[in-house]
Amino acid sequence: MDRFQALNTFRRVVELEGFAAAARDLNLSNASVSKHVSQLEARLGVALLVRTTRRLSLTDAGRDYYRHSVHILDTLSEADDQAGAAGARPHGLIRMTAPMSLGLADLTDRLVDFREQNTEITLDVVLDDRQVDLVEHGLDLAIRGTGPMKDSSLRGRWLTGMDRWLLASPAYLESCPAITEPAQLEALDCLAYSHNATPGKWLFSRDGQTVEVAIDGPMRISNSIAIVSALIRGQGIGLVPAFLAQQAIAEGRLVRVLPAWTSDPRDLHLLYPDHREHSARVRALIDFLVESYRQRPLARP
Repeated sequence: MDRFQALNTFRRVVELEGFAAAARDLNLSNASVSKHVSQLEARLGVALLVRTTRRLSLTDAGRDYYRHSVHILDTLSEADDQAGAAGARPHGLIRMTAPMSLGLADLTDRLVDFREQNTEITLDVVLDDRQVDLVEHGLDLAIRGTGPMKDSSLRGRWLTGMDRWLLASPAYLESCPAITEPAQLEALDCLAYSHNATPGKWLFSRDGQTVEVAIDGPMRISNSIAIVSALIRGQGIGLVPAFLAQQAIAEGRLVRVLPAWTSDPRDLHLLYPDHREHSARVRALIDFLVESYRQRPLARP
């Protein structure tokens, strides 16, 4: 058994969530992929995957083995990169994830700029607002809009601050009493971002005073661009990243509510497993994005 090929095959089966997809990716037959994984399980004496007609999942042993396998394969790839790095341009594949709204409204243009300068690097970008485990999903980088970083297994770089503003359409505001205090929001139609840790609560601060508001409304949505669209249609009030609403604000379709109050802070962080920092191609993208957001922070209306 070629252990390197078996490890790499097992990794791609997990990351692509199936034998057929891994076979296409590796240019192998389905039977070859199944054989490599079966040989690996036989050598270890333990099942790594649970196979059913509908889905594929890792056993507990398989989950641990996958994480170690990824580290081994990535470390070997990084050693190859460094051995051939003298006078060579960074090259190879980078897998990354970022929030959908950020990708559509801002990040993609920056990644195109990066690709124009690094033509030998291929980007596999997953736009998803869910926060997935980077190692388990075979990802090199993640951009996340968060408060303070909590996962100590990841390293990170701060990219930029991200203002969030309370917004509504002029038509909606005409239909309700003048809003002068956060507490009034509890009686209004508030559109929540469903991936927030506490989607039913908003925090506001002013002059050292912090107020927590319990919110409810007709819609919870997992994408901020979709929330902006619903706000423009007069569905209520929403707390969204300001850069996503700049055009609607400029055109008068949305206006700011309670501008004297600030929401709890959000920042964009670039996160990556510790061992990925040694990859020349990953380091090139990290440095590029840090500099890009330093020169061009997220736009504020």
